[in-house]
Amino acid sequence: MDVTAQNNYAIDITTAKYEVKRGHLDLGGSNAKGETIGVNSFYLERNGKPFIPVIGEFHFSRYPHQYWDEQLKKMKAGGITVVATYVFWNMHEFKEGKFDWTGDLNVRKFTELCAKNGLDVLMRIGPFAHGEIRNGGLPDWLYGRPIDVRSNDQVYLYYVNRLYQEIGQQLKGLLFKDNGPIVGVQLENEYQHSTAPWGFTYQDAPKERTVAGRDKKIIQDGVGINTMGNEFADVGRDHMKTLKKLAIDAGLITPIYTATGWGYATIVEKGSIPVMAGYAYPFWTAGNSPSPFYLFKNIHQKPDYAPVSYDVNLYPSLAAELGTGMAVTYSRRPRVLGESFLPMMVRTVGSGTNGLGFYMYHGGTTPSIGNYFFTEGAGLHNKSYDYQAPIGEFGNVSSGYFPLKLMNYFLKGYGSDLAPLYPILPSTNDSIKATNTSTLRYAVRGDGNKGYLFMHNFQDHLEMKDLQGLKVSVTTKSGQLIFPETGTFTLKAGSSAIFPFNVNYDGVAIRMATVQPFCRFTNNNKKYNVMVSVDGIAPEIILQGKLKVNGTGIKTLIREGNTVIVCTEGKINAFEINGVSFLVLPNNEAKNTYLIGQTNNQKLVLSNALVLDNNGKITLVSNNQENIDFSVYPAAAGVTSVDGKLTKGKSTIKKSSAWQISVPKADTGIKLIQADNSHYVLKAGSLDLSKVNDVFITFDYRGDRGICMMNGELQTDDLYTSKPWTIGLKRYQEALKTSDMYFHFLPMQKDAPYLSYLDKNVLPDFSDKKSFLEIKQPQISVEYKVNVEFK
Repeated sequence: MDVTAQNNYAIDITTAKYEVKRGHLDLGGSNAKGETIGVNSFYLERNGKPFIPVIGEFHFSRYPHQYWDEQLKKMKAGGITVVATYVFWNMHEFKEGKFDWTGDLNVRKFTELCAKNGLDVLMRIGPFAHGEIRNGGLPDWLYGRPIDVRSNDQVYLYYVNRLYQEIGQQLKGLLFKDNGPIVGVQLENEYQHSTAPWGFTYQDAPKERTVAGRDKKIIQDGVGINTMGNEFADVGRDHMKTLKKLAIDAGLITPIYTATGWGYATIVEKGSIPVMAGYAYPFWTAGNSPSPFYLFKNIHQKPDYAPVSYDVNLYPSLAAELGTGMAVTYSRRPRVLGESFLPMMVRTVGSGTNGLGFYMYHGGTTPSIGNYFFTEGAGLHNKSYDYQAPIGEFGNVSSGYFPLKLMNYFLKGYGSDLAPLYPILPSTNDSIKATNTSTLRYAVRGDGNKGYLFMHNFQDHLEMKDLQGLKVSVTTKSGQLIFPETGTFTLKAGSSAIFPFNVNYDGVAIRMATVQPFCRFTNNNKKYNVMVSVDGIAPEIILQGKLKVNGTGIKTLIREGNTVIVCTEGKINAFEINGVSFLVLPNNEAKNTYLIGQTNNQKLVLSNALVLDNNGKITLVSNNQENIDFSVYPAAAGVTSVDGKLTKGKSTIKKSSAWQISVPKADTGIKLIQADNSHYVLKAGSLDLSKVNDVFITFDYRGDRGICMMNGELQTDDLYTSKPWTIGLKRYQEALKTSDMYFHFLPMQKDAPYLSYLDKNVLPDFSDKKSFLEIKQPQISVEYKVNVEFK
């Protein structure tokens, strides 16, 4: 039942304080350049300055290596600063003693490409990984031997040490200490918390677990709460300590080590950061109940999936697996909406986390050898690991990619300001439940005087309504602030906001603002701050004292001795204060804005196309658009391209330049033939991708599942979750020259166990029929890619 709705909210932050402990953790380090990474009890530091990493999970072995570079550029464009990836033991040592680090398993090449793109790396070295991989990543050849896996069994440790030594050799010279990109290593995964089934099983047989014999009674399926504690915690801690020693002995020396912290999992005490998770749409639990992961809390003191095995006062709160997507099983098919991503991050950062980790950020396809599948089985996809992620199985970005940029860019630009600030909750916070849709969800991170107001209006599995007529009062040591200063605001359903107060950006003292910081950069020694206006909230910036403001499209006035900048809603506003430039973008414009270039030569590019930073050039990637508009701020003197025709456009921002680049419409030269009501044949022998980046086929169908076959082998598969199925052809272009591709669709059954997970509007009227299959006309779309260079 809803708590009685209210409109006026108040929070007092004057008593906010947190004592940061230092020097107690066996973490941190420096490189040959003298750069440092440190860890205290509340946040991470780089060269002595606080920072908040934005970590995106991308499994190199689940994506063709020819295209890794482009995909890493897409991650960077989305605001990712650290790439997390698994080393799946069973793929690299498929046969005992024979390691494979070639092709899609070339972890060294992948890491080098991360470095080339300015991305740090968190290497998850196992030995147990999970990741919906067969045996959780443990090799098949371990099965049936008298070995106690995931324990200090000496034979098991012999094999683990051999694995770590191999990984160490592959990554030699790429660690942070050697000026390389690898800043962290994750040891094990969900140790003494969760497990995977062995791939060797029989239908209806009880599951055998990839777990030490003693731990069988304390582990569970998937991420969850452990209410029974851990009677084997001492031996568990000893095992984790042993793994860290083996990693260090193998040369895997990094400033950061992480280990799963949720649900009483065991860490390396004072030698690893316990990382947390949050999944609002898990497939491993039944039902569609609203989760607690959209409710603000002090996440540092009360981690999600608590109780935990460690002293929360010793470590920063760092997320490793926040559910930007979800796998599905045959019987359980949670649909994760892209609009669910950003509100969860606003809640999690507003609750005090000082590192965001997205699982998955980039989907992929689980490898196979013929029709031997490396997937975990147990009802999961045999091939697809699209995960409904911001970047999907074939590199196509989803709707969730763009709003996430608002958080990712903010943390990259303003994380040093935010990281030391402590979470403060309103006194009414504990009374808000997940089912309450009428009370404002908000929190502050502050130090008693300065800070950020976080709020959102989203809850998984529930329909939200606009919250109207709102005011929020924040009491600070220097007085009371009211958001907004005059009138009220509306927080629209599904939306979120982060508003700064008593902050100083490049010498400009901001008393408060009803616009959200987005990114900051320098160009030719000039400082720029970019903000975002939120639909339904009048955009104002109140400066401390009386200041001169030069700008277009804005109004300025004096209110109670302070300068108020009133921005035009729905428009781009540009102004300058004391030589510092400010830009206020409407929400939709910000989602299509990208920061490119190196320090002191950075620019913003605004475009409906995806904008990839390519060593001084940009690559524009668009879907079915032969004419691509883009603008550059501050203005570029000129641009050139060998890929298309450039035309000067009209700038919407003062001191910016606008262009349109046009490319010829491409003929894909492919034929998609419907053989019967459930089969399609793709003939693409003349597929020419020399002028385009990719070709996608989208099947908008209603049924049970879709299967893609070629040369007698499963290429990928789709378990229907209410949305269309898209397949990219680029990776198959060579095979398609000599082979047809087959698509097979199976009908949805009237008694299917997953029907409650599907959107109501796609559920068919079975009436007297036992099954249903509908396939609309498939759509073929072309992805164009053009390179543009600035003069």
